[in-house]
Amino acid sequence: MPSTVLYIRHMVCSKCILVMRELLVELGLVPLRVELGEVELLGAADAIDWPGLQQCLEAEGFALLDQLSPQQRVVEQIKEVIAGLLRNEPAALRSGHFSRLLSGRLQRRFAYLSDVFSATEGLSLEQYVVRQRVEAARCLLRDGTLPVGRIANTLGYSNLGHLSRQFQRATGVSPSEYRRQCTASAQLLEKRLP
Repeated sequence: MPSTVLYIRHMVCSKCILVMRELLVELGLVPLRVELGEVELLGAADAIDWPGLQQCLEAEGFALLDQLSPQQRVVEQIKEVIAGLLRNEPAALRSGHFSRLLSGRLQRRFAYLSDVFSATEGLSLEQYVVRQRVEAARCLLRDGTLPVGRIANTLGYSNLGHLSRQFQRATGVSPSEYRRQCTASAQLLEKRLP
């Protein structure tokens, strides 16, 4: 039986994989494999209701990569590499390693990748990486189980001060203060619930 591979943008975490799998099953499709940014379906491409699939994907915040410009495809590939590095090799996001690694994985010069990303997204690759790392730190801080120093290590920062400076620049508060605010909000919410 033939299979069809789809490339999907905005799949950035394990939750996206679960949502995608459920969405495909609801559409009557049989997912053989669902990974970040890539889905393999049982059956030939001509058996798929492409407009219906696209509409459902867009409703969940996803989109087929085939409908993107070549520059947008490159940007989505970059974002997928960054998401993978953040999950599996966060130390590789340090500036000295990142440019070589990204160039190697996408088989393009870093200057080209950087220029395309900046032109398409309106921010530099470095700014995007910082945003992703800070967002990951926010999630870990809200969870409340890891010490801030361990979070810095987990996200590949060379030291706690580096995380703190980037976090404060992005959010306006220190990581410790952000955790205190989240804890206070959660406690207030618990008091309000019966």
